[in-house]
Amino acid sequence: MNKKISQEIESELIKLGVYQIVGGAIGALLIFRNIFKTTLLTGMTALLYVFVLFFFAFSIYCGILCLNANKKSLILSMANQLFQLVGFAVLGIAFKFIAGFYLSIRLDLTHTTAFGFDGGFSTFDFKINNEKEQIEIDINLVALSLIYWIDKLTKKIRDDAAVSQF
Repeated sequence: MNKKISQEIESELIKLGVYQIVGGAIGALLIFRNIFKTTLLTGMTALLYVFVLFFFAFSIYCGILCLNANKKSLILSMANQLFQLVGFAVLGIAFKFIAGFYLSIRLDLTHTTAFGFDGGFSTFDFKINNEKEQIEIDINLVALSLIYWIDKLTKKIRDDAAVSQF
């Protein structure tokens, strides 16, 4: 970012950064708790835990970049929120990643069309060859609002940079 960003932009970056760090840290702690609860840790299970930890570590990294007002902070934070926007379960493959709060609208098409809501804090779901008949899509409304906020913040920074060039 510019060396001279406004107090307002700096404040918003700090809020976004803290949110991403806390969400990622809680998710990582939940994963570590599961590792210690596992009685038999196989190579494949350990690899899966490392894969999951990568997502939560990425959220923490994005938060640190925001706190430091790094140029790449908003681009990577946008990517982080896009990973969290849609969860799905289709043909035995399921993916859902949330680092922070979530409030999701769920569309379940498994047997009939059913709508539902779900909420919580930091979760990860990844399955292969499990419940092949399940067809479900979740839209995370918190991630959607954060994507909108990041987009507005990016435009505000761009506008401030254009004004400061005059």
